[in-house]
Amino acid sequence: MRKFVTLGIAVALAAGLSACSSSDKTASDTTTATTTAGSLASECGSSEKPAEAADFKPVKADTLSVVTSLPGPGFWEGSDTDPTKLTSGYEYDIAKCMQSMFGLSKLSVKNVSFDAIVAGSVTGFDLALSQVSITPERAKVVAFSEPYFESEQGVLMRADDSISTLDEAKTTNWGVQTATTAITLLKSIGVNNPHSYTDLANAYTALEAKQVDAVLIDTAIQLGEAARSKGKFHVVAQFNQPGGADQYGSILPKGSTNVAAVNAVFKSMSDSGQLKALTVKDLTVDPATLKTIPIITVPTT
Repeated sequence: MRKFVTLGIAVALAAGLSACSSSDKTASDTTTATTTAGSLASECGSSEKPAEAADFKPVKADTLSVVTSLPGPGFWEGSDTDPTKLTSGYEYDIAKCMQSMFGLSKLSVKNVSFDAIVAGSVTGFDLALSQVSITPERAKVVAFSEPYFESEQGVLMRADDSISTLDEAKTTNWGVQTATTAITLLKSIGVNNPHSYTDLANAYTALEAKQVDAVLIDTAIQLGEAARSKGKFHVVAQFNQPGGADQYGSILPKGSTNVAAVNAVFKSMSDSGQLKALTVKDLTVDPATLKTIPIITVPTT
């Protein structure tokens, strides 16, 4: 979707987003957080500053303006609702590295709705880092960077429940976040009317209240929510889709001239191994390596 939490939060955990908990996104839509640049060695590691970084033109002088949709377990840690309290996370660290690479002294983070981000209706920002899967439909209204992360879609259920087959998935009472690729996946297996929630946090609340039997979103996010649930939830399966795992891309406004600069930073972080290092630091476990999670194969159509 967009959408592992840090099993470190499990072990210290974090990451759920959209997966998340219970937050009032409306109340926090206009909240921003600004932090000044410090030592970013831990975020950028040995990544070299690409020449293209000098071409980056921020919408606000000397500031990298980032939007995301909280909560984002493992990806944005410190608060599920308040950007001023964010302190860590996979996408947070990427944003801090970009701030450094672009030579900007400030990072401003704004919490907005996921629907608005993928619909291209958000204005006044440089880029969005919000576990957004790259799709042709979304690319019609926004600009995407190259992929920086990927994750299959995972199934989160209450501790005593499980599913492991396609037939079971077809008869499960599902909860999803609106405007996510989870809806497309379910439709592909014949589930056309899952319970849809504007915030992933509300979907998790419905799962705990037994209003739905399972929530579908990226495995990376589900692992984080399972960890932070302290045993109430667990990831029981993930779908193996014909087109492969969902790939996350940073969103930029349509027509942005900064795509090349953002891609250059991602390439530098990938080539240096820093993106991989951050998955270990912030997410603890890469879903792609979790062979113990049962696979449900989605047939080609």
